[in-house]
Amino acid sequence: MESQPLEVKKGLVHTWDGEPHEVEGGAYLSPEAYLRTNAELEKLRQQHVESSALMPALVFGAGLLGLAAGFWLARRGDD
Repeated sequence: MESQPLEVKKGLVHTWDGEPHEVEGGAYLSPEAYLRTNAELEKLRQQHVESSALMPALVFGAGLLGLAAGFWLARRGDD
């Protein structure tokens, strides 16, 4: 079987229940290519979720650091 996507211009597809369907345009992925692509997409989704969960903590931490630095600089100016 093909390990790369196979571009389809026009074709006839038979489903498991025996019904034929005429298709125009698209791509065919072998089961191995589909599973590999699905695993890569799931890995990327997981990385996106992990990185997006970290962003609010970084923004909050930067805000606290800015607040502390501003307070410290303001207190220094009083002397």
